[in-house]
Amino acid sequence: MFLDPLAAKTVIESGLDITFVPLDVQQRVSSFPMVIQKLQLRIKTPEAVFAHRLLSRLHHLQQLHHRYHHMDMFLGEILGAIILANHPLIRPVLQETPINVSATGDVSVDGQVYIDTKHGRLVNILKSLDSEAYYGHFTDMLGDRVQSAVIGSFEEQKKIWSK
Repeated sequence: MFLDPLAAKTVIESGLDITFVPLDVQQRVSSFPMVIQKLQLRIKTPEAVFAHRLLSRLHHLQQLHHRYHHMDMFLGEILGAIILANHPLIRPVLQETPINVSATGDVSVDGQVYIDTKHGRLVNILKSLDSEAYYGHFTDMLGDRVQSAVIGSFEEQKKIWSK
């Protein structure tokens, strides 16, 4: 919002269906140890192995140096995709709220999101979710062999596409 408040205001006013995932909700699902542990229990698809290695490395860096303390926010970013997929087991609680974004040219307020009951645009704001179910769904999807990418030669892919 703060990097490009005019773009944020344009998106808010676009008429698109928008769901906000606030930082405090993202922080509730930002536990490297929880995801790493769940990934170890799953079937080993290439995606699960990659995610396990990446998240383990980020967690290790976070423990080594204070400059990496924010690395667990990466898990909160994934939350947006899972909310978009609308998986019922995570039990998201959404609140419809009229908001607006300041984009006046005043850098002290530009990018601020505020409730505007008169002129605001209704958006969904994620208030809470089942964190355990979130971790489970995320790791289940990575461990799902049906969802796993199949890498083969171009000839093998042509055979699959020709069926």
